[in-house]
Amino acid sequence: MTNNQISLFDNESDTAMYKHKLTLEKIKNELINFGLTKSQAKVFIYLGKYGSKTASEIAKALQLPRTETYHLVNSLQNLGLVVAELCHPTKYNAMDMREAVATLVKQEQDRIDVLANKEESLSEMWKEIPFFAVETDESKSEKMQLLHGTGPITNKIKEMVGNSSEEIKIFGSVSDLLRMYHSDVFDWIESAPTNLKMVASPLNQIPEFLSEMNSDSIRAMSSNSENKCFVVNDKKEVLIFMRNATHPTRQVFAWWSDSETLVDMMSSLFELSWEKGAALY
Repeated sequence: MTNNQISLFDNESDTAMYKHKLTLEKIKNELINFGLTKSQAKVFIYLGKYGSKTASEIAKALQLPRTETYHLVNSLQNLGLVVAELCHPTKYNAMDMREAVATLVKQEQDRIDVLANKEESLSEMWKEIPFFAVETDESKSEKMQLLHGTGPITNKIKEMVGNSSEEIKIFGSVSDLLRMYHSDVFDWIESAPTNLKMVASPLNQIPEFLSEMNSDSIRAMSSNSENKCFVVNDKKEVLIFMRNATHPTRQVFAWWSDSETLVDMMSSLFELSWEKGAALY
């Protein structure tokens, strides 16, 4: 076995693989996001780049215990990401990356479908159990919730739209509004018994997706406020992005609350921005 094979994850500055360090880390982290463990991801990457190997060769190259390595290749086989050759000793090959990702996505979709099918039965079982909490003034106190990631935040906005009967106010950058557009937020608002008021900041050029919308519901600001984004539902609740779509990591993070004081404050800020903003046409 050559030194190059052993140094796949040995990314010191004086090694040949150092220039691929960031790419390898990104690939490994993305595979972990798909549900693989750190060790599974390393084994898959190793096989994908060095071809057919025995468990002993894998263990030696990645400095893993041999017993653990057998468990790792077997688990990757069960996931459909690795195939074994009928030879002695057994050698293992990784699937093509595109096929592997498609397999992981399909498995995740199947899992979600199974969970979705249990939604009604689980809800019915839950209703069968009596509610034992005693209503107090404390149970009606103001609430807050921290939300990480596009999925949970989009679901919260959808819930806010469903609770709205008067007006949804959205302040954000073009990147924020584009993300909401692709998440069907504006379609939900159009189908709901509520009105939309939106301020885009900054907005120096009208993007195509905004030109398709009712210009009377949109105001533009030229001042640079692209790191600010929030959504206000009537006088009931507010969602404030602590990290929005313009954040360098692209990882969004938001804070929701039904605090009357906070809702009034953000609603006033929106109205002030609306008055300062200019019509699109």
